[in-house]
Amino acid sequence: MKELRNLKLVLLISILCTLSINAFSQFEAKMQFTLSGVKKDFKVFSDKNRYRNEFNEDGQEGIIIVLNQPKKVFVIIPQQKMAIKTNPYSPMSMGNDPLKLYEYQLDLGGTEKIIGNETVNGYDCVKKELYGESKQLLYTMWYSNKYSFPIKIVSHIDVAGDTNMELKDIKSWTADEAGFKIPEGFTIMEQ
Repeated sequence: MKELRNLKLVLLISILCTLSINAFSQFEAKMQFTLSGVKKDFKVFSDKNRYRNEFNEDGQEGIIIVLNQPKKVFVIIPQQKMAIKTNPYSPMSMGNDPLKLYEYQLDLGGTEKIIGNETVNGYDCVKKELYGESKQLLYTMWYSNKYSFPIKIVSHIDVAGDTNMELKDIKSWTADEAGFKIPEGFTIMEQ
């Protein structure tokens, strides 16, 4: 009887820990993304293994949905009722997603080194550097374990020019399944 009670207690603690981890990783934030000197403002909604970026560029609304399990990226253009399914490492995906730029270099054989811990915008982060095969420093990232997401990324690649990303105003958020699906009536195109 005591063993059964202990087992129930362990299960309850495990469930609570899982729920608290998921709650921490669900957030919304403002993201400023500068790609080769051009600044873009995004609204980010993250749900641990997926995230959604919303932006408005020259009056054109856009939404990027990134699903990590399985790896899929959709670029949604609401005004045209169109969604483009694209490769996570396509120029379209990486041009609107700084995390995909970083992951692309990592998948090419980059080496990630943990430098230490730093606070960025009030958030505790693990500072990492990503080096290419030629030992060249490519990126510095400040990654929040609490949110399972980078708070800041700075590119050191000369051809990319001034390229960086930074999250601000992070708030708790409860995921809405509809926000990670293509709306009904939208045409889905493959890139």
